[in-house]
Amino acid sequence: MKENVGSVLNKHRLKKYSDNAPAVDSLDFDPPVVGDSIGAVVLSVVLWFVFTVVLVVLLYFLGFLFWAAVLFLTAMLYWIFFRALRLVFKNSGKCKGNLLKSLTFGLFYSFLYISWIYGIIFLANYMTHN
Repeated sequence: MKENVGSVLNKHRLKKYSDNAPAVDSLDFDPPVVGDSIGAVVLSVVLWFVFTVVLVVLLYFLGFLFWAAVLFLTAMLYWIFFRALRLVFKNSGKCKGNLLKSLTFGLFYSFLYISWIYGIIFLANYMTHN
C-alpha cells in the first residue's frame, strides 16, 4: 500500500517537531525569589490573581469540551436506538412469522448503525499509533 496521507502528517515533519520538543522530565521551573518586602507581597497577589484567571478560563473550556462530548454521545445514542429501532419496527410486518428474516434485518441494521462508530474508533486509534 502506498502511504499518501499528505504533507500535513509527514513522518519526517513529525520527527523534526518531536526532536525539537522539550522532554517532560527536563522541564525545570524555578520560581523567582522575591523576598519579604511589600513588592513581594504585591507581586504574589498579582500572580495569584493571574493564575486564578488562567485556571478559570481552562475550567471553562474543559466544561465546554465535557458538554460537547455529552451532547455528541447523546446524538450517537439517539441515532443508534431510535433511528435503527424505527427501521426495525417499520419492517416488522415483512418479518412476521419468519425468524430467519427477522434476525437478518436485525443484524443488518445493527451493523449499519453501529459500524461507523467502530470505524471512527479504529481510525482514531490508527492515527494515534502511527
